[in-house]
Amino acid sequence: MTNKSDVKKLVEAETERLGFTMQLANGKFLITNPANGRTGEIPLQAMGRGLDNYKTKIRSLLNDHPTKPSPMVAATDPSPEKADTMPRDTWWSVDELVGAALANGIKPYVSGGLLHTPGPVESKSYADMLHAREAEVIAYLTKNTNTAATEGDTTVPKIGDTATITRSKPRDIFADAEALWGLLRDAARDQGDKPLTNGGVVGVQWQGALSQIIKGACPDWDTSYQQEVRQYLNRTEHTRCHRPRANPPVWWIALEWNDGGLTITKMPTPDPRAVAAAAAGKTPAKKTPAPAPAPAMPPATAGPALRALIGFEQAIQRTEAERDQAIRERDEARAERDEARAAHAGLLGELDEMKADRDRAKTELDAINAVFARYGGAQ
Repeated sequence: MTNKSDVKKLVEAETERLGFTMQLANGKFLITNPANGRTGEIPLQAMGRGLDNYKTKIRSLLNDHPTKPSPMVAATDPSPEKADTMPRDTWWSVDELVGAALANGIKPYVSGGLLHTPGPVESKSYADMLHAREAEVIAYLTKNTNTAATEGDTTVPKIGDTATITRSKPRDIFADAEALWGLLRDAARDQGDKPLTNGGVVGVQWQGALSQIIKGACPDWDTSYQQEVRQYLNRTEHTRCHRPRANPPVWWIALEWNDGGLTITKMPTPDPRAVAAAAAGKTPAKKTPAPAPAPAMPPATAGPALRALIGFEQAIQRTEAERDQAIRERDEARAERDEARAAHAGLLGELDEMKADRDRAKTELDAINAVFARYGGAQ
């Protein structure tokens, strides 16, 4: 991973050389070309060839928006009947435009009523064209269902209007998980679709670091959201890491997407006491301790023996209430323990993946040192 200072030096040098403006907004560098008003975002850190890609992205701001007609055409002949004077993206139907974007590595999908276009930097012009016709593309991708514009959504901003997109509602884990599975399925297909079985279910093998796929295609996902999407894919049997210590790790990827009738966004964590009570076939208990039964008051004419018997009964009732409360607290502790174990298992998987990345980097460093040693010995 490249240091933040390296990214900052690159951004400052390129913006000063090209006459652009730079400011830090929402944890990213916002670059603006004052000549044509185009903007772009640069994250604070970069992976692999990120610096070279950032240079390309900054320099691309020199060109006008691909859907903007030339000034001469706009001033002399505004008629859209001539094909050679039309904006580039209007030459195609929506079907053709989406197909061209897919062929150039763009993976468009709709999540939360917004259009997302992850893909390589060199194919950004196709992403720009998709966002320029965002309403049509969303309707095409969602097959004219109501998922593109549901109640509570606001107007979707254009990519050229601002570099910061504000979400009007929480992310859709289901849609993002399906999009990530699609990227992994394409990556497995590029590796030859080698068959791999997981618990008797035939899928395909993919070798690679899942974290790098996520960072490259979905840089706006924070660590917590990445874990939620990965856990969803794991629990719904769409992905499984078969050899986490391999370099790179070996994954099993399901052949087809199957939601299993699930409708998931992000559900609140259920009360462990309610879960334990439901498993025992009882009515879920409230979070507050159950009140002790009202003590039976002895009649005014009761003698010492009756009063002692009633007092003994009250002591038994209090003991039973304390016992029931202890059982509920024990069940809650067990549920929390099971949840902690599941989280621990997820962290172990991520740790294995990080170790594989470290081993791969060490292997590359050893190879580089060996080359330098050979040339040094030749001298």
